[in-house]
Amino acid sequence: MKRNFATSPSKRRGQLLFKYQKTADEVVSRLRNAKRVLIGTHEHPDGDAIGSSLALMQALRLQGKEAVVYIPDPAPDYLVFLPGTEELTTQRPDTKSFDTIVLLDYTQLYRTHLQEEVQKHSNTIAIDHHHDNRGETSLNLIVPEAAATAHIISELFREYDIPITRDIATCLLTGIFTDTGSFMHDSTTPDILMLASDLMGKGARLAHIAHETYQKKDLPSLRIWGRALSRLMVKGDNSPGISVITYKDMEECGATLDDLSGVVNLLNTLPQTSYTMLLAEHEPGKIKGSLRSEPHKGIDVSAIARRLGGGGHKLASGFEIDGHIVEQNGIWKIEPATQTAH
Repeated sequence: MKRNFATSPSKRRGQLLFKYQKTADEVVSRLRNAKRVLIGTHEHPDGDAIGSSLALMQALRLQGKEAVVYIPDPAPDYLVFLPGTEELTTQRPDTKSFDTIVLLDYTQLYRTHLQEEVQKHSNTIAIDHHHDNRGETSLNLIVPEAAATAHIISELFREYDIPITRDIATCLLTGIFTDTGSFMHDSTTPDILMLASDLMGKGARLAHIAHETYQKKDLPSLRIWGRALSRLMVKGDNSPGISVITYKDMEECGATLDDLSGVVNLLNTLPQTSYTMLLAEHEPGKIKGSLRSEPHKGIDVSAIARRLGGGGHKLASGFEIDGHIVEQNGIWKIEPATQTAH
């Protein structure tokens, strides 16, 4: 018998969604009745954003529904191996032509570049694991206990007996693998490892995912990583570790923001730091900040990110501000974006 989004929950309800049963049921009910679904996620999409979006797109299409994934920025090169990336679109969609909008892994609505459209649409769904998501859609499945948005999607599929193909499993495992820091973050639990095993059993190749997302580096990546490592500044024990990358660095190394993916995690391995921050002017006048910490350090980096207009998790957060990174007399500073970068 063909199973689809009309299927009732299986008798085995996982612990992750136990507290969210009514909301999860409503999410599945809305998807069951949907005909044209727009899936959106955040700017500068990462492995969880892309993996979750592609997995949901493919599951909906298997049920005969139209599904489109809109991403504000192109998918990073290290994720193009995922099945379906060629169908992602950066062209702003006509949201009125979709009966349902699903936003994934976005934290704050403005990061989807669909804020006005979503606020006017009558049928919008949020699925996210960021604890600071304010739930600005008409239906919000926010599960902070989840290790990744792909974790939530996986549990929805498993509990409602939605078929998980090899391609879907690959997308889901990529989202979980990248958002747990290749299973090194504190969010890696026995349940997560069991879920990863289940997805591998459905055809996802963990070794291939690890190679594409973490191990494969080209020359621009290695050059820009070298500059980030050489600039790490630490004043003393239990103080922040900070590194900076200028736009000139990006040009000279031939690097993009994607090439910096993962470097802040490496910087965070320095044991005496309270947390680590990487500031990168990835385009003129635009600085992206990435923050990392560890459980034993007791620092909630999401609080720092929120003060700067960003957000994320207690141990991994980010933000973006306007400005230029410049060096003056051996000291790195941020100048207002209205000034000319030196």
